[in-house]
Amino acid sequence: WLQRTTEQFNTQFVKRPQDAYMMNCIYAYGGIVPLLFAGCAIYSYNSPEGMTPLWVAFVYHLIRIGPYFMNFAYVYTLCHKEGHARAGLYAKPYNDSIFVRNVFNWWIGMFYGVLPATFAYGHSLNHHKYNNGPLDVITTSDKPRDNFANWVAYLPRYVLYAINVSTIHQFASERNWKVVSKTMMGSIYFLIWFLLVATVLSPTFALVYVSFPFFEASILLSAVNWSWHAFLNPNDPEDEYVQSITILDGCINVLNEDMHVVHHQVPGAHWTDHPAQVTKCWETYKTRRASAFRKTHAFEVFGMVVARDYDALARKFVDLKGMDDPTQKLSHAETVALMKERTRGCWWGPRVVADGGSGDAKKKES
Repeated sequence: WLQRTTEQFNTQFVKRPQDAYMMNCIYAYGGIVPLLFAGCAIYSYNSPEGMTPLWVAFVYHLIRIGPYFMNFAYVYTLCHKEGHARAGLYAKPYNDSIFVRNVFNWWIGMFYGVLPATFAYGHSLNHHKYNNGPLDVITTSDKPRDNFANWVAYLPRYVLYAINVSTIHQFASERNWKVVSKTMMGSIYFLIWFLLVATVLSPTFALVYVSFPFFEASILLSAVNWSWHAFLNPNDPEDEYVQSITILDGCINVLNEDMHVVHHQVPGAHWTDHPAQVTKCWETYKTRRASAFRKTHAFEVFGMVVARDYDALARKFVDLKGMDDPTQKLSHAETVALMKERTRGCWWGPRVVADGGSGDAKKKES
């Protein structure tokens, strides 16, 4: 209802009419959430303890993150889209404003644990350049993904990326000093925000209201990335149709993020163009037997993978190669075996051969 009522007014601010919803997101996440934060801050400033009651913090975070993480999902997806949109998402003259063009990463993201520059540089210029390979600072491809302990061991890697430490190190090793300085600026910006809150209010308030969203996001997004890149063809680790998942008829498909293969093929593509890109490459999805699943979502895929519930994965898997050719159709047992192979296969590192990788994969690594 809100979208329909405001769509005509909001369309004037964006390049594409389909993005009119984005303005309501800015009003809510860039206006209402900061006002709630300010209310908690004022209460804490006037409190001898320098902190709100914990139930107030709980309610604040509950509202901030939204039902089934949906506020969180939209904020991070829009930070993601904004990070890729070099030409901006807004109509003139709004697109000429540095604040408007970066409102999600440099303002709204502050209340959701986003460090500015993480998406614009770490994600766009590292993850998409190396596509989950050895030089990708958040690669998942050196560990079997069907292991909860491996995901726990992966968390420090994700946190170092989220605070821009590993990305700065990688860009420095490539002598890309311009990007190093821009990424460091984002980290310093967030650090100043944290120290300002801790100094003016209290360290406890800063931990509960600034640090908590960061660690919350690191846990949730590391699970999402583990899910997006849970599968790998050990004979061809660079096969993007296998190593990025595609979810058909997804339960929670925020701005077509479920079409993750498309996102890696054409990172800057507008979300409304993703279905057409899938259709364009549909025959390749079939011949590669893409990692496609139906009526699920990233967190469910994560749960099935780390729980080693191969039967559930096999039931959700869509055998695109076998759809048109019955002679190629996999049985349930064969699909289970495929799920095991793809979740255990590694691209690089000591587990390449031992945990499902093949000699061919080893050769590709070298």
